[in-house]
Amino acid sequence: MITLLKQEWMKAVKQNRFYVWAIISFLLPVVTLIWFIPAESQTLGYAALGGAGIVVAIAASVLSALTFTQEFNFGTIRPLLSRQYSRLQIFISKIVMIVIEYVIVLASAVLGTLAGRLIFQTLNGTTGTEIDWQPFLFHQVMDVVMTLFFFAIVILVSNLVKSSAAAVSLGIVLSIATSIIAAITTSLVQFWEPLKLNPLTVESFLSQFDGTSAVNFALHMYFGADVWVIWVVYVGYLVLLYLLTFLIFQRRSV
Repeated sequence: MITLLKQEWMKAVKQNRFYVWAIISFLLPVVTLIWFIPAESQTLGYAALGGAGIVVAIAASVLSALTFTQEFNFGTIRPLLSRQYSRLQIFISKIVMIVIEYVIVLASAVLGTLAGRLIFQTLNGTTGTEIDWQPFLFHQVMDVVMTLFFFAIVILVSNLVKSSAAAVSLGIVLSIATSIIAAITTSLVQFWEPLKLNPLTVESFLSQFDGTSAVNFALHMYFGADVWVIWVVYVGYLVLLYLLTFLIFQRRSV
């Protein structure tokens, strides 16, 4: 498995060039926070990672889609399967590398935000540049946890289509469409209450989780269950999505 991860890392660097996304995610908040966001809006800028949040989201779509489709488009899946590795090992190694790439890009955005904040403070003073560190860092962890759901959907689609361009396009569309569909299904709950436990609604509500009693109470009131039960449901959906994705990957022709 270690050898597979090393190979996936080389592909991520040489083929997908994920470091380009990391560089953009770092530089964008530096530029934005220093020159385009006034002091009274700096705190809001930090929450959006200086505008790099959208770059991180697009990177998640592109990297997760390309990691699978390029393997088949370039024909490298055949020599890979001819070795001692099973499709399950290959699948797991790719998932692990996608998460690693995403964490690096997200970390670059966070570091860029902090660098932009520091330079802004040097030039303009510290007024309006406070950060509540615990919620800020907790939000980044939650971002990774909730993006696992998005990865599953994009990778599933990527294994159904043969074109890298189509996979990337669908991934970007899904990054927007999932929240829209979640809003629609949430509004339909009034007609059929069990619909509130659909995966998109569960993911949408849990993405607001911050560990506070107020949010826990709101989740309990909406779903009629303790927060830990909702998390179990979310993990169950993740397992089912990745299992379905693997079954498609396993049967995909080389």
